[in-house]
Amino acid sequence: MPPPNLDSYGRPKFLANHLAHHGCSRNEFYEFKASAETMSERGCLMEHLGCKAAQAVGDCNLRSWNGGGSCTKGGYACIACTSPGFEGAQNFLETAKLAGIPVGLPTDVPKAWFVALDALSKSATPRRVRLNATADHVVVPLGRATTKGKP
Repeated sequence: MPPPNLDSYGRPKFLANHLAHHGCSRNEFYEFKASAETMSERGCLMEHLGCKAAQAVGDCNLRSWNGGGSCTKGGYACIACTSPGFEGAQNFLETAKLAGIPVGLPTDVPKAWFVALDALSKSATPRRVRLNATADHVVVPLGRATTKGKP
């Protein structure tokens, strides 16, 4: 590929114009910061389990690689395999934190916004999303919202 079609690391721009997070099947959990605590659970894997999809360049959740899928489609945390320094990375299943806040925050959101939105999102998490995040199957199915026992 000619240089105009490559990013500063030599990756094709059609791949580098996306984050692995785009198209992730766990995005609803991410938006509400409803996190999985173990690998078998359905919630977002970023807060506790080392997922780097919101920081890693790649279109793997939009266009299946190698005919099959991606880390997150397989139920595994994104390991940022397209990122410089990937080969030397350690602790793939653990999110590094400082004062309880993940060190590697999403690249497309300013840190202060993420911290503020994190608390707001968690306080607005629907019951269905909160309960399903820490389960290995759908506990509360998608359905119409009810108020005071009325459909």
